[in-house]
Amino acid sequence: MTTEGITGERIAGFCALCRSRCGCVSVVEDGRLVAVEPDPSHPTGQHLCVKGRAAPELVYAPDRLLHPMRRTRPRNDPNAGWVRITWDEALDWTAERMRAIADREGPEAVAFTVTTPAGTAISDGFPWINRLIRAFGSPNMVWGEELCAWHRDYATALTFGADIGTPDFERTGCLVLWGHNPSSTYLAQATAVTEAATRGTALIVVDPRRAGPAARADQWLRVRPGTDGALALGLASVMIAEGWYDRDFVRDWTNGPLLVRDDTGALLTAADLSPDGRPGDYVAWDRGAARPVAYDPVAGRFVERVVEPALTGPVTCPTRGGGAIACVPAFEAYAALCRRYPPARVERLTGVPAAQIALTARLLWERRPVAYFHWTGLEQHTNATQTVRALSLLYALTGCWDAPGGNVRPARPVINDLGPLSLLSDKQRAKAIGLAERPLGPARQGWVTAGDLYRAILHGTPYPVRGVVGFGANMLLSQPGATVARAAVDRLDFLVYADLFLTPTAAMADVVLPVSSAWEREGLRVGFGPTQAGESFAQLRGPVIAPLGEARSDTWIVCELARRLGLGKTFFDGSEDAGHRFALEPSGVTLEQLRAHPGGVRVPVEARFKRYTAPGPDGRSAGFATPSRRVEIFSAQLARHGQSPLPDYVEPAASPVSRPDLAARFPLRLTSAKVVQFCHSQQRNLPRLRRHSPDPQAEMHPEAAKARGIAADDWVVVETPHGTMRARASLNSSLDPEVVCAQFGWWQACPPLGLPGYASDGPGSANYNALIDPEAADPISGTVALRSYLCEVRRGDP
Repeated sequence: MTTEGITGERIAGFCALCRSRCGCVSVVEDGRLVAVEPDPSHPTGQHLCVKGRAAPELVYAPDRLLHPMRRTRPRNDPNAGWVRITWDEALDWTAERMRAIADREGPEAVAFTVTTPAGTAISDGFPWINRLIRAFGSPNMVWGEELCAWHRDYATALTFGADIGTPDFERTGCLVLWGHNPSSTYLAQATAVTEAATRGTALIVVDPRRAGPAARADQWLRVRPGTDGALALGLASVMIAEGWYDRDFVRDWTNGPLLVRDDTGALLTAADLSPDGRPGDYVAWDRGAARPVAYDPVAGRFVERVVEPALTGPVTCPTRGGGAIACVPAFEAYAALCRRYPPARVERLTGVPAAQIALTARLLWERRPVAYFHWTGLEQHTNATQTVRALSLLYALTGCWDAPGGNVRPARPVINDLGPLSLLSDKQRAKAIGLAERPLGPARQGWVTAGDLYRAILHGTPYPVRGVVGFGANMLLSQPGATVARAAVDRLDFLVYADLFLTPTAAMADVVLPVSSAWEREGLRVGFGPTQAGESFAQLRGPVIAPLGEARSDTWIVCELARRLGLGKTFFDGSEDAGHRFALEPSGVTLEQLRAHPGGVRVPVEARFKRYTAPGPDGRSAGFATPSRRVEIFSAQLARHGQSPLPDYVEPAASPVSRPDLAARFPLRLTSAKVVQFCHSQQRNLPRLRRHSPDPQAEMHPEAAKARGIAADDWVVVETPHGTMRARASLNSSLDPEVVCAQFGWWQACPPLGLPGYASDGPGSANYNALIDPEAADPISGTVALRSYLCEVRRGDP
């Protein structure tokens, strides 16, 4: 659709449909949204993807929910018997049931499911939803964080004490994109990547598919799905062997000098050497003075002057009683682990040629400063946490953390969090489902996995969950195990869902609440990313049209529920303006300023680098927010919880190596990837988008397809040990012949184009997530094998 000749009112804002939050201009004629265009004056507005441009079709889609509805028939009845009800009836019904269960069994017996703010417009109301969940007292919120960004943010913090930050695109000499194709998922970042590459930045892409930036990469490493940890260790082995690492950074800013005992595998403490030593102090070996020196992790310093802390080789520390303890520095322990992954072995594990591994390691060293970014391509494997640890340590070797041209933390205006974890009492936080099994995982923040929620509903483990309130999370399509999900939902005392469309999950609800689109409501955003210019930008996006029907914003729904639950004061008596003012209070920006400048305002903030070197409250360097105040090569925190303190490689739970018993029947490796036309399980009802991607696809190498009698565009059945899905075959010669890449999220029909919808489970399903075992999970985070599984493909009926 062209917008030439459209002369309606032009209203500045930003598109809230995904993480990119692209600056845009909405064009309105006679009160109707007719077009959405990019806004080049906005930090993220150079371009706008097809989804943003298709917004008018989304807003006026004939199948939108426009009125609250109540089910009158049982959940297992294909005819729900929907009847229209008022908002008061819907919200009173919901609040009464929430309150009754909380009074009887505690607020933890009510769980919440929330869709991702990185791939939907729920980002507008997300802080308010968090406020409701935590003020109500439930520690159980499913929002797929372990599938989306937990490892990027929290597993990275196990090493650096902070999330991954963002590449300093303007200054970097080498950019690594690992399991991340921003061309399909993050347009503003894709623009920054293209600009950096045009300036001469070396580009390294690690991806099973040659997609997006991989097509122009200096090195494209075609890794087998789920073997990324071995590749990271192999690259590190070359860099350490060649001396291609920042020795000063490793010595001064990592816990690499701290000694690891040979006998126990634990960090040596000062109390191990002397009764007078403090058990909380660790020990390094001063090679210059030939003696052990204690390190105080609380102060982040050695208790005595150190001439040259040892990083390599064996060390024998004498004890006061005349004995000796054999040790190695933590960096030596890491180097020894890496030596077990020489390029030749890594080639066998990952499929990446040994020569290319060596060339890439050289590129990482010679083209510093290095920046990197990863996302869902590394999140959705049963070995994800240790894989991200391996990549974090590889990056630490470059010494580029928070340095110009490296991974930085752009200064963002400070705001108050509307939904802080502190709203939830320690007593309630301790009840989070899955916390006992994975104490370092997402449950620490009150974020639980779908699998854990299903167990609580179906089996009462660790206690029964009786009711669920959902905000847009299409659980049957967005989480593995659709059959289990359906059984769990059917067992609930009540299910309430707020959404724009009657998704398969919403269709099982007792009450459905219609949500307005982003073009019908306000949205406050402070910090847009992915650059400093974007992070220092604040904007209040106003509604450009009136809400359709009786649709209301997530924020309004939350405030109305809160009032009925006796939480009105906590929610500013329902005043969104008061909530915005509270959030903006520390920023120096007022709500009035933002309303006066609908295109957004730039907030003066100072860009800073290497903040770990800045003086802390005690006058010494701030260091890193880790237990040792250093980058943690050896993670004592992981060791205390029974996990490996070093990121050794473990095969995915379902691979030809880990499951040879299944490999004969399912010889192919299954993975998945996003497409630019759709966000997750949305938008397949929009003709503008569906026209370019009419059917679910499964990509195969031509050789693999030929061996199975499959031609391009044939309907096929993808089968795993757990289920089947239908798709059309798409031949892709860039894939490894052993790899199949299938699309996920298919259910919606598109009647204007005569294109069908699909069941969420059963023989006619095109639901990728129904293929995946929801029980096999990463032992630390609980993430499941959505991108590394076993499968076979056969021809199917049209």
